[in-house]
Amino acid sequence: MLRIDIPTVIVPTTDARAALGVRLREAGLAAYREVAIAAKGLEIAHLQFAFHGLTLAVCSRVRRDGLVELEIDVGDARLPKSVFTAAQLREAEARSRARTGAARRGTRPMPKPAQGGRVSDGAGREARPWS
Repeated sequence: MLRIDIPTVIVPTTDARAALGVRLREAGLAAYREVAIAAKGLEIAHLQFAFHGLTLAVCSRVRRDGLVELEIDVGDARLPKSVFTAAQLREAEARSRARTGAARRGTRPMPKPAQGGRVSDGAGREARPWS
């Protein structure tokens, strides 16, 4: 068996740095292990795990230079355990934009007023969209 050291950049938030103190390096290793165990790839948008009585949240990405970067923050223990990959987040955003765009395209345009400034709503009633 051959063992290699993989360069990984750990970016703790201020809250994580304060909460972890001297255990920051150990938390970085635990975060990397949790990302690997999740088996969803190296680009994780959100993953929470328990570490020595704390709930930590991790976001991971592969930088342009090929290094893995793990951002560590203090998590919320009230949230359910789940993992969101970056690809899943991008797909959800695209679906949301498509729904929003379809809703906008599906609205009826405002009728233009005829001479005299009165518009009928089609049922014989006067409609004043500008008032």
